[in-house]
Amino acid sequence: MKKKQNPEITKFGKRARELRKSQKLSQQESGLKAGLHYTYIGAVERGEKNLSLQSIQKIANGLKVKIAELFPSQELSSEEKVIEKIVVLLRRKELHILHLALRVVKAIVQDNTSKGES
Repeated sequence: MKKKQNPEITKFGKRARELRKSQKLSQQESGLKAGLHYTYIGAVERGEKNLSLQSIQKIANGLKVKIAELFPSQELSSEEKVIEKIVVLLRRKELHILHLALRVVKAIVQDNTSKGES
């Protein structure tokens, strides 16, 4: 008989997979960065592991995210989902790329502000 999975652990695993895939990492690469075996990463993502805080910290460190980012938040608005995707895309970029992205965002915001005032 198959053991019933805890829905919270399943959500955690799905979120971990989402973050890993957004960084274009394989389970093996993610495991290496976290110091965990890739089969363990797979079991976590399938919701089959009840993780220790230490393992959660290792996974967060490997993905270069805060622990809180591994826990799915309540339903995000459409705007929050887009912002989260932007953050994920920029997370591993070099500082000069981040500065360039900031200038682009500022230009977009300023352009929309001035158009709204016209």
